[in-house]
Amino acid sequence: MPKLTIDGKTIEVAKGTTLLEAAQQLGVYIPRYCYHPRLSVSGNCRMCLVEVEKAPKLVTACSTEAAEGMTVRTDSEKVKAARKDVLEFLLINHPLDCPICDQAGECGLQDYYMEYSLKKSRFSREDKVRRGKRRPLGPNLVLDNERCILCTRCVRFCAEVTKTSELEVMERADHSFIDLKEGKALDNGYTLNIADICPVGAWTSRDFRFKQRVWFLKKTPTVCLGCATGCQIEAHHNDNTIYRIMPRPNAETNTWLCDQGRMTYKAVQAGDRLSKGVIRNGVIDLEPALREAATRIDAAHSAAAVAVLGSPWLSVEDNAALARLAKDAIKTESFCFDLAAEQGIKDGILINKDAAPNTAGVALVKAAHGGISLGELASRLASGKIKVLVTEARAAAFLKPVLASAKPLLIVFATNRAQIPPEAYATLAYASYFETPGTFVNYQGLRRTTEPAVNAREGVKPLWTLVSKLAAYSGASLKLDSPEDALKGIDFK
Repeated sequence: MPKLTIDGKTIEVAKGTTLLEAAQQLGVYIPRYCYHPRLSVSGNCRMCLVEVEKAPKLVTACSTEAAEGMTVRTDSEKVKAARKDVLEFLLINHPLDCPICDQAGECGLQDYYMEYSLKKSRFSREDKVRRGKRRPLGPNLVLDNERCILCTRCVRFCAEVTKTSELEVMERADHSFIDLKEGKALDNGYTLNIADICPVGAWTSRDFRFKQRVWFLKKTPTVCLGCATGCQIEAHHNDNTIYRIMPRPNAETNTWLCDQGRMTYKAVQAGDRLSKGVIRNGVIDLEPALREAATRIDAAHSAAAVAVLGSPWLSVEDNAALARLAKDAIKTESFCFDLAAEQGIKDGILINKDAAPNTAGVALVKAAHGGISLGELASRLASGKIKVLVTEARAAAFLKPVLASAKPLLIVFATNRAQIPPEAYATLAYASYFETPGTFVNYQGLRRTTEPAVNAREGVKPLWTLVSKLAAYSGASLKLDSPEDALKGIDFK
């Protein structure tokens, strides 16, 4: 393990560690554009130049391995002069777009210019090389070639992460620019990561473009519920509106985020978002809808005629509340949390074979509360023994054939109209997991908790609250005053 000194601080690092990585371990920041910890080293931006004692010239910290006895300076006059020169070269042809650029506020050029340069350009605007601007490339991105500094992060991402290799550097010298290869389309399912890793706003998101200045955004750490992978994310929001989803890199699950996962926030603000109950196709206030649902459950005349089905799209708390509804309020034996699914990464990156986020969490509820198998529930429905079924809207699809033939009275919980199955008699609106906390267990068995980023619409409550009220209208008390109450008896070990 080589021992070296950086800015007067001595450190011992593993063999193969670069100077940039060694400096980071010491808390010494070295500016960089082309370097990214999850991409191959390119070394072409030259912003990370440092001075090594006895070396004939400055070296790139991102590509130079630490060696025994090295003495490195990251703040010498030579290094400072080099950074100014590199920034001047990068800014020669850069447009003066800052007031209208979405990258403003999180732009590497802005930040490094203010910290390392503050040097007035010696080149007139008339001499700048003009390139293509505002070019839509694929369904999610816009490319501005004038802003590009050719760090090649985007090229390497497509070559090394998605392995689709749509992008390359065209032409040579100061005529070079990034473009699509002939016959390629930029639609690999992970394209918005390109906007994330672009340090200068050459790539911008078509979804987020011109929606909000980043310095107004608040950041809430939460979990992606697009599939069983359970990526850690940040919801960026302002004035009770979510504007974008960003990855929260971590060693266990994800560095990146798929395009589908980034769009999950749209359901929160969609035009079909439910804030009231629906009886058949008529919209009514939530309390009357709850009373009507409770009346229909009571009208089944026997507990055996009512069934409850859990859902892998619901949190552990909400599934546990449904189990309590079945066991302690309705007192039926026909409840099911047997919802196993094939799991594992299907694309080699992040997207899971299981499109539901909490299949593993439902298994914990089954372990705690028991219940019958999905096949047995389908058999009881087909026999006509069950007259009323209570479940989450998307989970009804597990029983779609038998629901069509048996035609039980179907009571579902939903956040959006698009989720409501055509067989539903009553639909009860509940708060989404961008609006309320919830516990989920991903395919690796990792426990993750959503955090509310925005407030639910007036009158819309978490699902466990609705379940408690539904039980109360049927004359039973589940004593669910908090989500923690629902979790009692659940073993997460």
